[in-house]
Amino acid sequence: MEPLRRIPPRTGGLLIIAVAVLFIGLELNDVLGGWVAVGIDYLPLRNAAQALLAGQSVFTDPLFVYPPTAAVLLLPTALGSLTAGFVAWVLAGLAALLLAAGIVARQAPTSRRPAIFGIAVMGLLGGVIANRSLFLGNLSELLVPVAVGALLACRRGRWVLGCALLAASLLVKPLLAPLVLVPALHRQWGPLVRTMLPGGALLLLAVGLVPGGKAFPSVLRYCLTGTNLHGDNAVNNLSLRGWAEGRHAPYAVGVAAAVVTLVAVVLVVYREMRAGGRPSPIWLGAVLLFGTFLAGGISEVHFLLIGYAVVLLHVVVDRPPVRPFVPGLALLAAPAGYLTLLLGRTADGQSWLVLAELLVLGALLVRRPAPAFALAPA
Repeated sequence: MEPLRRIPPRTGGLLIIAVAVLFIGLELNDVLGGWVAVGIDYLPLRNAAQALLAGQSVFTDPLFVYPPTAAVLLLPTALGSLTAGFVAWVLAGLAALLLAAGIVARQAPTSRRPAIFGIAVMGLLGGVIANRSLFLGNLSELLVPVAVGALLACRRGRWVLGCALLAASLLVKPLLAPLVLVPALHRQWGPLVRTMLPGGALLLLAVGLVPGGKAFPSVLRYCLTGTNLHGDNAVNNLSLRGWAEGRHAPYAVGVAAAVVTLVAVVLVVYREMRAGGRPSPIWLGAVLLFGTFLAGGISEVHFLLIGYAVVLLHVVVDRPPVRPFVPGLALLAAPAGYLTLLLGRTADGQSWLVLAELLVLGALLVRRPAPAFALAPA
């Protein structure tokens, strides 16, 4: 072990990046190498854009479960061939994930940045959650740098910028809605009102003007009840209720586990707000995200790309003890081949990923963050 300790941090970081690149290459080859199979989550986005151009309801494709404002922003996806559009979409997602990794790494001391960047890109582009997300073409990947940027802005006291990023994300996909509680719990009502009211006005305008927009409330209810992730498809729902359904356990087991998780999150957040008054927005955001993933009605594997980046940002910026976070992050960032090796080729991976969520949330709740945070740049 002594020779390993003598490796300079920058050299060790470059070695981590080199290893990550090997696995990232394998994942990208599966998605873009040879014959390209268009992702099932990309098709509804393109269909909605094409429907809007044709003056038809953007919800003609029942799998389009986004706000009507998203259809307007997605109009470029209607251009060109289906395959070319999907390749461009995947490359945009890769750029977003690299941007998020770069933002996280930049917050570390200079000598540690290569190592942090390598760990970030391994989880976001080379690990099991990347393996199960990149080929889908989902919109969640574009929200990873938005979540990181919003929480980092709040951590630095730039609440208007952080709230504006959150408001913009809600017009595309309401996945980051739990993070709105971060400025609310810090009583940043001014920035919230100045950003959420214009965002809400744009959404109402789109509901009224975009073809089919009035169906959005029912689409939102459909999302909150777990969309189509029920029955045989429940194994793709990584919430506790989804896990119970996927394992054919009694419904009460999933509900009870979700309630226990929700109570634990509420109690710890309440304790921190009473004790210090302003816990780190990054820690608070990470707790709210993973608490929602587990206790809510739906959690999908591409959600965990956001969770991984936010928790890594918390580790880098807030500097809690690292060891408790290693097991959960390792399960999320482990190469997909290890899951197959340990669980077999027929394993659906649901228990693996739900366990990772529980381990990460447990580390966040048990390891108390600093009671206050500096408003200066981290």
